[in-house]
Amino acid sequence: MIGLVELLMIIGLATVTAAGASHGLTLVRQSRGRRTQHPAPPSQDDTTGRPAPGAWHTPRRNRYHMRCPVEYWTEGGVISGTLLDISKQGWRVAGERPVNKGTMMSLRLCLPGQSTPLTIDEAIVRWTSDSEFGVELTSLSQDAAARLSDYLTTQLPMNQSRPEYVMSPFA
Repeated sequence: MIGLVELLMIIGLATVTAAGASHGLTLVRQSRGRRTQHPAPPSQDDTTGRPAPGAWHTPRRNRYHMRCPVEYWTEGGVISGTLLDISKQGWRVAGERPVNKGTMMSLRLCLPGQSTPLTIDEAIVRWTSDSEFGVELTSLSQDAAARLSDYLTTQLPMNQSRPEYVMSPFA
């Protein structure tokens, strides 16, 4: 027959085992980068807005790489550049001249296969790196929003769905 002390020890051991298994499952579900014991130090240069190399950040979904000419208006006038990637929320542009983080601008581009230029009324520069910068689209007409959404859903491939956690660092 099992004594009271032995029964309490078995219950305690089962509880500790269940808690450990639950914690382990949580670690498996988290991405590999979030489990590190020693996170990367924050970048000393906060002027670009980009995360420090190796720092944990959540990548944007539905970002599509493309190359097409773009014009953007700043206080310095009209500047030409190349659109490098596009999403519904923002774009990455390589310009002829560097711009500052926080700069407000308007943009115009011709999407491949479309004859009418797409105009973005207002965008703000969120990060810069030399002559490349990322803009968040903050104001665009309903027509421009619909055209952009239609283009992204019909002309560009859908992202492959991926699990929220990765079991292997090689996946």
